[in-house]
Amino acid sequence: MSDGRNCRRCRVDRAERKGAHGFGHTVKELARAWRAEFDRRFRPMGLSDTSWVVIWLLSEHGSLPQGRVAELLGVEGPTLVRLLDRMEKEGWVRRQPSETDRRVKLVALTDQARPVYDAMLDIGFALRDELMHDIPDEHLDIAHAVMLRLLDKLDALAGGEAGECTP
Repeated sequence: MSDGRNCRRCRVDRAERKGAHGFGHTVKELARAWRAEFDRRFRPMGLSDTSWVVIWLLSEHGSLPQGRVAELLGVEGPTLVRLLDRMEKEGWVRRQPSETDRRVKLVALTDQARPVYDAMLDIGFALRDELMHDIPDEHLDIAHAVMLRLLDKLDALAGGEAGECTP
């Protein structure tokens, strides 16, 4: 099948995936599709696929060391520097030296970015509601409980890193 509904690696159509078979692939596929839809909806606001995540992180956590932002995004330092250079030029973020450690640069949102966060929340909640409106609450509760349990297990395997709060 070439319509994206077939897992090429395990050769099982989505409808045929049961239990643990293909579960990880389905989670990855869902996360990728969900994020792609966020990206599509945020593009008219002038946000790239990663810049909206930076705005979300800084809105949720406040100013963060540049290295921590890279860690939370799962990118290398040079990649983040290019992104932050672009975001700073566009007026979304500012970088400033830490008052306690001159080697550390803190990344903060500008006043221009703050209203964008509110719009992002509105768009995100609308997408969530659109996707989940016809799924019974008890199904969502079970799915969420399973994902949280798996995150706890992965967190334990990774020594406490897997359950970080990221988009």
